[in-house]
Amino acid sequence: MDDKSGALKFLVIRLLISIPFFVLGILLMTPVSAKSIIGVFTLAIGAFLLAKPIVDLLTSSAGSILFPTSPSREVIHLFSIAESRIMEKKYDEALVLYQKMIPKDPGRLEIYMRIMNLAVYQMKQPRTAEDAFRTGKRNLTRTEDQKTLADQYKRLMDLRKEEAE
Repeated sequence: MDDKSGALKFLVIRLLISIPFFVLGILLMTPVSAKSIIGVFTLAIGAFLLAKPIVDLLTSSAGSILFPTSPSREVIHLFSIAESRIMEKKYDEALVLYQKMIPKDPGRLEIYMRIMNLAVYQMKQPRTAEDAFRTGKRNLTRTEDQKTLADQYKRLMDLRKEEAE
């Protein structure tokens, strides 16, 4: 379950199933006797039924419930794969991975910066850097991020001109 509503729905269903087990477990345990062992077992079944939806809610959906602005795990994972492709000198594959990140997290400055750096330093493709710059200017909402992107693009283009001379 990746979305919080699905995880919450799953938890509610499991909670409704678990309530009879909890009630029966408590009733069997109230006068301490041989039935208390069955009561503990019944409580354990109820707890077991709730364990998975609670874990799902706290782990896989934690980003959307507890930290709504945190980056998705998939984008972070793609960064590491793209970096490994760069180390292997598979620049085209790295570029494709970076470009796949844009729709998933379009407001993330780092994606555009890495594409521009890759395009200029390793691939020697200033047109690709320009495309990343334009896409970033269009998608980034924070003025500070747009300025940082523009400054980096200018530096990269100045560096490219110096190398050409």
